[in-house]
Amino acid sequence: MIFLKIILDRLEEKKIDKFHLLGHSMGGMIIQDMAKKSGEKISKLVCYSTGPRGEMPGRFETLEQSRENLKKKGLEITAKNIAKTWFIKGEEAKYFDICIDSGKQTSMETADNSLVAIKNWNGVDALKNIKNETLIVWGDQDKSYNLEQIKTLENNIKNSKLIVFKNCAHNVHLEQPDQFNKIIKNFLL
Repeated sequence: MIFLKIILDRLEEKKIDKFHLLGHSMGGMIIQDMAKKSGEKISKLVCYSTGPRGEMPGRFETLEQSRENLKKKGLEITAKNIAKTWFIKGEEAKYFDICIDSGKQTSMETADNSLVAIKNWNGVDALKNIKNETLIVWGDQDKSYNLEQIKTLENNIKNSKLIVFKNCAHNVHLEQPDQFNKIIKNFLL
């Protein structure tokens, strides 16, 4: 992945030898690959609302359905339909509009390429190679990543701990920000 190389090159330019790394959703897939390639540089790893494979069993819809919806309904409607699954309160969630605004800053091509990249990614075999102290964070109502995916992370990353937030969906950091920040801070200290 070119993205990983860019990040690692930037860290090297800045002479940052050790760092903590948190990845949410697709970002969680990216940090799993980073841990595989440069794990010795990562002090602590946080895998948040993510899983070990891109084709997410139990997702609210398949990635192909999301791609079809993107083509048929357009970016704005598709982004809205996906984002409302990220919150217990759906469109009524306090920070729902932030997610929609972020989605509007992309293009159809980028959104589709992201869905293809997610679908084709599988990191299950590499999990046993992650040696970093790892915190796995998950909302028990997440419609993207089910408990089986989360347990696959926990059972295959030897030095991991799972924290489950009750009554939260995919965006725990926006649904219970104070508790989320406290848990992350305590883990990183």
